[in-house]
Amino acid sequence: MEDFYVTIPYGLLVLGGGIAGYVKRGSAVSLAAGAGFGGALLLAGALSAWAFARGGGGTGAVFAAVLQIVCAVVLTVVMGIRYVKTRKIMPAGIVAAVSALVLIFYVYKISTGGNKVYIPVSFDGDGMGSLAKVSSLQQSFHRNHLTR
Repeated sequence: MEDFYVTIPYGLLVLGGGIAGYVKRGSAVSLAAGAGFGGALLLAGALSAWAFARGGGGTGAVFAAVLQIVCAVVLTVVMGIRYVKTRKIMPAGIVAAVSALVLIFYVYKISTGGNKVYIPVSFDGDGMGSLAKVSSLQQSFHRNHLTR
């Protein structure tokens, strides 16, 4: 699974949490933190998806990875400390736990080499793409050798 499949929903969750904190309690700090971190995560997810669509790597992918990790670390630590002080599951405990899980995912992605490289299907002169040829050969082999 590519990192932007986690980063974009995570960013929306953080942004939504900030908006909910403002609507429910009138907390401008919650709105600012949610908008700041949620916006940064959405930017990181978009940059990562853009780099992935262009073949992976590059400065966009590196910047996205750094931004993702920094946001996850800061949210894990800050909300974890807040949870320890207040013992309130919502929002501090939930945000700290989700951020810690997302951070573990990011560390895993980096340790396994990051997002896969996108290889578009190439079309040959016969009008069939290379993936279509493989599928066609598999079906032909199955018909000729396995159904007798």
